[in-house]
Amino acid sequence: MERVVNSLRVRLISVVLIILAALAPLLYLGVSAIVEAGYAERFVNSVRAYSRLAADELETLDPSDFDRRARALLDSIELSGQAVFAEISDGSRKLHSTIGSPVPTQPMEDDFNFGDHGDQVYYISHTVKRPERTVVLQLGFDETPTLEQIRAAKRQLLIAMAVFAVTSLALATWLSAVIARPMVRLQEAAKRVAGGDVHAPLQMQSSIREIHELNHHLERMRQELVGTNEQLSLEIRERKASDQKRLALERRLLHRERIAAIGTLAGGVAHEFNNIMTPILLYAQLALESTPPDSELSKDLSRVVAAAHRARNLVTRILTFSREMDSPQVGAFSAEVPVAEALALLRAIVPTNIEIVFNAPQQEIRVQGDPSLVQQIVMNLGTNAYQAMRDSGGKLGVSLRLAEPAEGIQQEGGYCVLEVTDSGHGIEPALLAHIFEPFFTTREVGEGTGLGLSVVHGIVESMGGEIVAESQPTRGTTFKVYLPLAEQRVEAVAGV
Repeated sequence: MERVVNSLRVRLISVVLIILAALAPLLYLGVSAIVEAGYAERFVNSVRAYSRLAADELETLDPSDFDRRARALLDSIELSGQAVFAEISDGSRKLHSTIGSPVPTQPMEDDFNFGDHGDQVYYISHTVKRPERTVVLQLGFDETPTLEQIRAAKRQLLIAMAVFAVTSLALATWLSAVIARPMVRLQEAAKRVAGGDVHAPLQMQSSIREIHELNHHLERMRQELVGTNEQLSLEIRERKASDQKRLALERRLLHRERIAAIGTLAGGVAHEFNNIMTPILLYAQLALESTPPDSELSKDLSRVVAAAHRARNLVTRILTFSREMDSPQVGAFSAEVPVAEALALLRAIVPTNIEIVFNAPQQEIRVQGDPSLVQQIVMNLGTNAYQAMRDSGGKLGVSLRLAEPAEGIQQEGGYCVLEVTDSGHGIEPALLAHIFEPFFTTREVGEGTGLGLSVVHGIVESMGGEIVAESQPTRGTTFKVYLPLAEQRVEAVAGV
């Protein structure tokens, strides 16, 4: 299509160029000749009239003082600027003006045609009959100003012809665009269809039958492409969604298998460690009861008992992580109650340079499970949050709300969102993907076990929910815990 349009334009512009190339030189030569003849005729008529007046005046001069008066006449002729040369001769002698005009080096002949001889001086002679003798008055007039006028007129003529040629080409281009406009529109429509934009119908109005038929065929092809394109787009979207869902499930499965393997190992170690700690704690307590309270041995045994209790707490956390603990208090409860109780405990241990803000929901949100596990979620997340701000201080925000439909939750149904936010140092993107792995910690030795977030992850999954972490370095961290509502959880359990 582009080739057809360009061919039409090239043909029309070529015709205009051929006409201009054939007629422009002839037109220029003809008009130049007319301009030159006009300027030359005006110049010749002017100098001939002036020389005739000078000859008449020479004829009336007094014979008694002829030489002086003749030189005065010649001086006046040259001083007037009308002539560049003036001479009177009678065959035996010549009179020139006192100004001293240059004598021509070549023979002077009358120029009956303007511009002859190439000397740019127009010579004219008049024979003057006097009573005493016949003399000849010869005058030379400068042709240079008139030649300059002729050259200026020719330049203006060239400019006018160039403007005419450019205007002709512009008009030819415009005419080609007007003629080819339907074809250009049809070409653009075809390009849109080829580029994938098949929804705009091809409605090309043209009196040219070939263009009308071409528009009809392209419109039929476009309609066929619409159906094919929609079907392919649907298949591509379904394929992309399926691939994304598969990748997400694969990542979750790998993560779950890794945590399950470590959890199984941790559970076994915890059981064995608990078996070891039980007799130590039992015999230490028995020995403490039989020892005087104020003795040094009693103090040492108290330290042993306290250490044993700390060890059992660690075992309890490992068992919680491995999800081998039973939850005897399972039921529906208001999520606000355990969250408020956990925050009350946190306020007692959080430094004063950290502000705790709790945004309670306006309506009751009930979830299914063990309230103590929710307390542990808040305690673990709150402990991580205030430890990230203990040096610089900041704000620890906790909120409860219902999940928005636009939030990216894998399961369907209603959810309660427990959100814990801090303004601490944040987490690097490379570390954010590993924070829920067991025993993973960035703290120094002795400051953490790396089980806090793993325990939270295990609790949330055991309650049928999800946890999401969002963080940027120097901008704080936000944990979002999605817990299914009580009605949803009961229906899911009943369905199993």
